[in-house]
Parts: sequence; structure tokens; C-alpha cells
Amino acid sequence: MAKMTSINFDEGYKEYLINGDESRVIRVDTADYGILTRTSKANDAIQARMKSTDIEIGTDGRALTDDDTAIAEVEALEAFIREQVDFIFDAPVSDIAFGNKNALSTRKGVTLYERFINALMPIIEKDLEAENKASQARVDRYAKQAQHFAAKAGRKGKK
Repeated sequence: MAKMTSINFDEGYKEYLINGDESRVIRVDTADYGILTRTSKANDAIQARMKSTDIEIGTDGRALTDDDTAIAEVEALEAFIREQVDFIFDAPVSDIAFGNKNALSTRKGVTLYERFINALMPIIEKDLEAENKASQARVDRYAKQAQHFAAKAGRKGKK
């Protein structure tokens, strides 16, 4: 069998420590334009899944569903959320980000998975903005070159 040749290029991945813990590192391309689309799709899917979950809650906040069914529903929902988080970042980040904690666990009413996404969103917005500026600078440079060549071509035609 012929030796494979590797194509090497910058894929844009950056490494981030989770809460400063060097044993918890995720690799994410925060300037991937697809993150915004995948985030929207994942959020819609999670919301739809949460609405279809068969756990009935009483007025006192306790589950009316039997314990085994409620536990199974929460486990299935949590697994689905982890899949969606991995889908958003196109990488297996949920296990590293959440560890053994349930992604539905809350602090001040906000789930763990939402806190994680909310922590990364400012980084994503900043990186996408920087990429847009860099792309625009490149487009502007090529537009100037095109104008220069067009002007030069116009002068040649007038002779």
C-alpha cells in the first residue's frame, strides 16, 4: 500500500481550559461560522425535547411521575443535551466540560449546559468579529487591485 501524504493547514482550533483545570481541555474552532447555525438548531431541538419529556411536576415542585420513569426521562434528556452540545462545537466537549455532573443541574436557575454555552459565546462573537474584519480587509485589498487593473486596462484601450 502506498504511503499516505498528509495535508496540513490551520483548522482554526483553539484550546481552552475548563475553569482553569489543565486536565480539562477542549479544542474548539470559535471562528467557525457554523457554530451559530448549529447553536440555533441545537437550542430548538433541546427546547422541543424538553417540552416532550413525560415528567409531570406537581404544584409543590415534586415529580408526579414514578421515580423510575422520572429518572429514565432525565437521563435520556441529559444524554440528548450532551449530544447537542457536542454537535454545536463539532467536537466531543460535553464530557470534558461537564464531567460527571448532570448538564441539567442548575445554579441560580440556569442549567450547567447553558452556563457553559454562555461562557463561550462572548469568545465566539469576538473571534467571528475578528474574522469578519480580516476577511473584509482581504476583500478590500482585492477590490483595489481589480480597480487598479481595470483603470490600467482602460488607459491601454484609449491609446
